[in-house]
Amino acid sequence: MYLFAGTHVTKRGDALRNTAFLFKPDGTWHTQDKLHITPTEVESWNVQPGDGVEVIDTPYGKVGLLTCYDIEFPEIVRMVRAKGANVIFCPSCTDDRHGFHRVRYCCHARTVENQIYVVTTGTVGSLTNVDFMRANYGQAAVIAPNDIPFPPGGILSEGDTNADMLITADLDLSLLDQVREAGSVTTWRDRRVDLYTDWQ
Repeated sequence: MYLFAGTHVTKRGDALRNTAFLFKPDGTWHTQDKLHITPTEVESWNVQPGDGVEVIDTPYGKVGLLTCYDIEFPEIVRMVRAKGANVIFCPSCTDDRHGFHRVRYCCHARTVENQIYVVTTGTVGSLTNVDFMRANYGQAAVIAPNDIPFPPGGILSEGDTNADMLITADLDLSLLDQVREAGSVTTWRDRRVDLYTDWQ
């Protein structure tokens, strides 16, 4: 089992980072610092951005870890896809519906643009003694490109809003290859790298 454990505030020298963790069956782990920091993280917690992005090799395929606000920047997702990732794990922490929908709609957009899966989850409940964690609005989902053979809405699995629950979905990476080659649209293949690069 590979366990994606969300994010935690970590310390690098004198700087605080918002760091995502992926634990492997042999007990080792990978980390990915959040790259785009929200005004609240900067002003209230003094969180600093990470320095780069990597993809992680697993026996099941390459994955990327991009946290919350990161998914709102198409360039970084394009870079992760260009490095071979087929699945992006995107944890989020949003305290209202506006923030939740920004992240959620961007997750959908990134699946269409890059013909990838995005697995997203958000914080629910309340930490009454922690500033900026007293309210949370979240929902887990597994999202696919909006193309045949996937569901029309691109939702493979979805939790209840603001519910602490487990969702599951089977991710067939070969289906991504099929839509990239012969889908209704072939957005990954048709990108204009002569005009804009993947910035690897």
